[in-house]
Amino acid sequence: MSSSLAIFLGGYPHPVRELFLETQFLLERELPNSQQELDIPAKMLAFSYGPGYKGMVCVLLPSQKGVKLSFSKGAELSNKHGLLEGTGKKTRYVEMSKSLLKKPELLEIIRNAKLFHEMTSGE
Repeated sequence: MSSSLAIFLGGYPHPVRELFLETQFLLERELPNSQQELDIPAKMLAFSYGPGYKGMVCVLLPSQKGVKLSFSKGAELSNKHGLLEGTGKKTRYVEMSKSLLKKPELLEIIRNAKLFHEMTSGE
């Protein structure tokens, strides 16, 4: 863990930090070669395959109560398992939990988000 990430997470309860790091590890595995950018003012860690919002696949958003995994093009993704929440024009999020990290339904959403990004970004 980088020192800036450690400082960033330092203000959150231990269970939130732990869940954040476990989710980050999962995303590192499922989004190989993605770039991670810590945005301290926005309180998020972005995973992207290019600059700006256009290259972004998802972000991790910690709070005092938990961690959200938000997909930048989540409104375009299938929600057949009912895990995606939110009503924004473009984004949808998943409220993370330890048990959810092991569910194939979450992996399916992450993989579909990556695939959708590849199909719509010309990569």
